[in-house]
Amino acid sequence: MDEKIHSQISDIIVKDMMEGVIAVNCEGVISYVNKATEMILRKTKDQLEGKSVVAAFFGSEINDEFNQTIMDAIYDKDGAVHEKLVPYYAEGNIVQLHMIASILRENGKKVGVIVVIGDVTEFVEQRARAAEQTQRLLDSVVRTLSQAIDERSSYTANHTRNMVQIAESFLDWLDKTDNPWKFEESRHRSFLMSVWLHDVGKLAVPLEIMDKESKLGAQMKVIEDRFVKISLLDEIAVYRGEITSEEKEVRKKDRDIALDEIRRINRAEFVPDEKLELLKKIMVEKYHDESGEEKPVLTDEEIENLSIRKGTLNDRERAVIQSHAVVTGRILDQIQFPNEYCHVPIWASEHHELLSGRGYPYHLSGEQIPKEVRLLTILDIFEALTAKDRPYKRPMPIEKAFSILESMVKAGDLDGEILGLFKESKAWEKVTLE
Repeated sequence: MDEKIHSQISDIIVKDMMEGVIAVNCEGVISYVNKATEMILRKTKDQLEGKSVVAAFFGSEINDEFNQTIMDAIYDKDGAVHEKLVPYYAEGNIVQLHMIASILRENGKKVGVIVVIGDVTEFVEQRARAAEQTQRLLDSVVRTLSQAIDERSSYTANHTRNMVQIAESFLDWLDKTDNPWKFEESRHRSFLMSVWLHDVGKLAVPLEIMDKESKLGAQMKVIEDRFVKISLLDEIAVYRGEITSEEKEVRKKDRDIALDEIRRINRAEFVPDEKLELLKKIMVEKYHDESGEEKPVLTDEEIENLSIRKGTLNDRERAVIQSHAVVTGRILDQIQFPNEYCHVPIWASEHHELLSGRGYPYHLSGEQIPKEVRLLTILDIFEALTAKDRPYKRPMPIEKAFSILESMVKAGDLDGEILGLFKESKAWEKVTLE
């Protein structure tokens, strides 16, 4: 049988072809190799022909995959073609081989396997260099976009950097503890990329909204100027004999009290009912301008902003802020991510979704939200609560932040298992929240 195989190969295969050719019988014994095989495998005909596959390539575990590919073809009853890219150890060097092992038949009967091999080390190295260049390109895009956000609003950039550091620490903890929830390397990189880019849509949010430190913002100065103007008008009214000096002083005292309340409400993180009642009294106050026209002490827009219960944004401004999630998706959809990063635009744009369906922008719920997004949402909320650089609020103690997150779990908004792991990991302890 060996002679017949040798004759078939000699008739068909060109002796000086660049690819290596190996013939192996059904017992796993090598019956033929060409010159290219000797060059690629760094072994002579005498070292290969007549030897079993295992014996011929024994000596390095790296060659196990090479051996196994041949043996799989020998024992394959279906006659499938076995094609693989495998490492091979030869004379102190590791090369990359492209292998194609297929059945050799005689009169319809399987008599062995023919293996064609090619040294593709240079190609593999070129592909690795290309992948590295692509990775560097992606990293540079991320840094550029993050820097663009940084130049508009320094606290937003700190938010992203802090989240990345906490995420890296948490993922490392999952790996070290061999937790079943740990990420594969490719998803690990994709997730961190999503964290870096999750707020890129804020590039489209007006800075006066994104960095709004108080409920009134620039309107506070307008109100203060208006109160000064009213006091001057009262001075004129005294001069004209329209009011007495005593009435002027009473009015000024009332306005000073009102202005102090407006300042407190403007800066308050939360406005209770009693403060809103005080605001209602100020809302009805009127004055007469220099032309004698009656005007309100506070405009409708100023009243709307002062009536904000929590935070600094009114409904219209909050809608603009929330639009950043959609814009994030649109921006990232324009980037041609490699396959392993294909989830980045999705994960990044969904980081405000909640399991209950009460999130935004798509109102996803339950199983519609992947675990990466669930984690990203928790990291985003945790950093926002504990950050020290927000212009509109004080940093929250870690214990209180977790209390809020746990209440969101009870409300069905967040994933309790992920939050439990995050809390156990103490991933935030190595991060200085700037």
